[in-house]
Amino acid sequence: MSKLRFVVSTLALAWLPNAQAAYSGSLSFVQPTGTVVATDNIPVWLKLSLDAASDPLVYSNTGGGTPPFGINPANYPTNFSYYDSNTSQSIYINNGVLIAVNSISFSTSIGCNGTFLADTCSSGPYEFNFDTSSPDSILTQQNIALNPGDSFEYLLGNFTATNGAAPAGNYEFYASGLTMYFYGTVRGPKLDENGAPVLDGNGDPILVDFVNAEGSLEIATTACAVQTGPTCSDIFARTVVAAPVPVPAAFWLFGSTLLGFVGYSRRGVAARLV
Repeated sequence: MSKLRFVVSTLALAWLPNAQAAYSGSLSFVQPTGTVVATDNIPVWLKLSLDAASDPLVYSNTGGGTPPFGINPANYPTNFSYYDSNTSQSIYINNGVLIAVNSISFSTSIGCNGTFLADTCSSGPYEFNFDTSSPDSILTQQNIALNPGDSFEYLLGNFTATNGAAPAGNYEFYASGLTMYFYGTVRGPKLDENGAPVLDGNGDPILVDFVNAEGSLEIATTACAVQTGPTCSDIFARTVVAAPVPVPAAFWLFGSTLLGFVGYSRRGVAARLV
């Protein structure tokens, strides 16, 4: 995570709650069906597609430029959470304004459902490992620039058989999401002990700054992220077949010796016929 800090001065001048974020898109599986061997690692590729009505999604993980990280301040989230170390409580800020940006980053997620993970994410026939470091991961991209209607493919991660080899059968996986996280200083209304805004003499909210607050925007999900099960058609499915049984080396040695004996016998017969 970047430790750079960027001040959004245009938002610091006045109390103006942000407009609703305008990024909208969908996730789909690049290769939704297939057949694999029980010992195979199974990669899951996703395609992010921006809706025609979405704002362009421009992002730079270095944070440089104006606006910082390439994200239009009008598309910042308005709801944030803040951990108060003095009270050891989390404070939720509605209608907050992100006035200084520490970092903006993507986060990928999966749903713990489907037969790959046995609805638990911890004790199924497969375990899932997110791709967080390869060039194919969306988390390692230096720059992303998508216009409405554009798409981008990335490797979400891999299913690996928990015990080295999974039982043969049909397996399904449904849900994944892509979220953008924002960290920085948020300006929001001061709240009393009942959670109500504290007003000044003119009846206006008294504003305070919350350092190291966090907010998020959901960019896209797979179609079956909410509706899972047999009635959902846009799924990731694999038919797993048993791995071939390896032939012992001694058997191959015996077989080659036998073939050599047969060949020798045939040459002997041919010599006698001549």
